[in-house]
Amino acid sequence: MKWYLGLVLAPVCGLSVMTALAQDHTPAPGGKGASEKPRSSAISPAQLEKDFFAVVRSGDDKKFLTYVSEGGMNVGREAQHLSHAEVADQLAQHTRLYCKLFDSSCIQSEIKLDQSNVRACSYRELLTGSKDVRTAATETTRNGVRQAILVARIKNDSCAGVGLVDFIFNLQSDGWKLFSIP
Repeated sequence: MKWYLGLVLAPVCGLSVMTALAQDHTPAPGGKGASEKPRSSAISPAQLEKDFFAVVRSGDDKKFLTYVSEGGMNVGREAQHLSHAEVADQLAQHTRLYCKLFDSSCIQSEIKLDQSNVRACSYRELLTGSKDVRTAATETTRNGVRQAILVARIKNDSCAGVGLVDFIFNLQSDGWKLFSIP
């Protein structure tokens, strides 16, 4: 039997599309059901949600780096792959990814042709300075890999491109590691 666990934002051709996630909860042999504890000692997606968004809100780049696997992660709409070393370098140099995550003042944005006050904002600013922020977590299995999807719904009229932001984690032997960020 399939249970729908929630909705997640998926970038499609530069647009955001809500997609339903499902996970197979067929009882395992021996009569143990879907309520059984996960086989791994990893924290729950709900705890990951709390911990990860706290890291982004606090601007702790060193703690953020612990969520990046040695294989790296995908970043942005185009899913540009960054190695662990590239992520570490951008965080240490306070460039590109660091700005996107923690510091709106260093985000390189396109020239504005209109007179609006809308600007690019870091995820930290969005999570700490917005009037309406709601977060959620869900878990699924894709191609045999357990994934946690953390979603933040943000309403902020002074920041461009705000709406839903999703962070996707894969469960690895050393815990939840980022697979992709927007």
